[in-house]
Amino acid sequence: MRESRSVWRVLRTLTSSCIPTLFFLLFVLASSSTMASAQTGYTGVFVGGPLYKHLQNSVTEIQNSGFTEVIVWSVEVDSKGDLNFNGEFPLTSNGVYVGGQTFPSFVSDLATLKQGTVQRITFSIGSSNVGDWQDVEALVRAQGTGSSSILYRDFQALKAAIPSLDAVDFDDENNQDPASTVAFAVMLGKLGYHVMPDPFDNSSYWTSVVSQINSQLPGTVDGVHLQTYAGGSGNSPCSNWDFGGVPVFPGLWDQNDSPSQVQSTMTAWNRQCGITGGFLWLYDDIVGKNEASQYASAMNTAVGGGGAIGIGTPVDLGSAFNRIGIYTDGSVFASNGGLDGVGFAYSFDQLGSSQVWNETTFTLGQPNLPNDVSANGQTIALPAGNFSALRMLATGVEGNQSQQTFTVTYSDGTRKAFRQSVSDWATPQNFSGESVAVSMPARLAAFGSVQSGTFDLYGYSFSLDSSRTVSTITLPINSNVEVLAITVVP
Repeated sequence: MRESRSVWRVLRTLTSSCIPTLFFLLFVLASSSTMASAQTGYTGVFVGGPLYKHLQNSVTEIQNSGFTEVIVWSVEVDSKGDLNFNGEFPLTSNGVYVGGQTFPSFVSDLATLKQGTVQRITFSIGSSNVGDWQDVEALVRAQGTGSSSILYRDFQALKAAIPSLDAVDFDDENNQDPASTVAFAVMLGKLGYHVMPDPFDNSSYWTSVVSQINSQLPGTVDGVHLQTYAGGSGNSPCSNWDFGGVPVFPGLWDQNDSPSQVQSTMTAWNRQCGITGGFLWLYDDIVGKNEASQYASAMNTAVGGGGAIGIGTPVDLGSAFNRIGIYTDGSVFASNGGLDGVGFAYSFDQLGSSQVWNETTFTLGQPNLPNDVSANGQTIALPAGNFSALRMLATGVEGNQSQQTFTVTYSDGTRKAFRQSVSDWATPQNFSGESVAVSMPARLAAFGSVQSGTFDLYGYSFSLDSSRTVSTITLPINSNVEVLAITVVP
């Protein structure tokens, strides 16, 4: 159970002059802003004022910590619908983003986090003994959640102003009105956000709400942040918190548990019920102590790679990108564009800027810019070194593409050809050597529309001769083979 915000406001008054590390924000986990068929999970941390105030080099520390999700806490919703961080950082006013007036570097700071280990950024609404969710209920009942409502306009403005923002955390500890909560969540899902409830009690309420949300808009809730400290002490992700396949990410408090204790507790949960992530409350307690990476490492080790940073060296495909295959939701592009050249594309809001598959990190291109290699026999330079495997995220379009040849050349001139069949993104064939790396419930269509269905991105792994130094990889001559990312693995 979160500290009362009335207490927080008193502390903020004190800290403005002497103890700045008592500002609170929130970071939590779940799958790299994707709706994945096999959740990789997130290891997250709650963060407050130190992030946007740049206390103790916080942005750099979090960026390189090993945490994969940051939850910025706490977003206040007032009776007019305006949004504000912690009563000191106005975010929106009358449906317009105004955050740059108070902390002009905030948007770029969040983007910087994603240049490191962070894969998901989440804003958290609520706390204990505050009225944010009462205001949400009143606004939904009065205005609904259509495009003219203030909540819709506020969160649409946030999405436009902060492209790196992926999800909204629901820390509703005192209102719990199902009708307005479900309507609000579905609205957020349609705007491209994921939703992550953050309960500490009342499991029957939360399991019902999650079921209703995902029944109306499948995949909207893709993770649950379960408080297992303070008011939630005694909770276990392995008992009484079953969300029908939606993964539960338990949180522990650094004031109660050292990194080794966090690792021990989460390892036990991983062995008992297979948790793939977790989170730490609260970065503000440890800012400047060089402990963030210790806690992140403890969690990543405990969950056995779920949400952990993968291994490998990403290959720079920038000069080879020749097609825009990933767009942000709502983007307008031509009917002869997209991933397949006929008006369909992956959603960046679902796919994210990076992925971990087969314990390997993949870096994806930026949305709305060339970010896909449509194969036409290109030869792409590989990082010089000795590697045991080359792994790739790719898909076929306009049908399944059988027996495609990928050729790796070593620095001594020797070559190794790999024959691999590649499934169409809409019709997985489970070819030998092929795995579904990411599965998404929709794709983008030309002129800003969305097409529902199941659309996949596939993972492939080619074994290399680690006694030789790699030089290049040559792609097939087939424009219906789309390569989005390559990583070489030691």
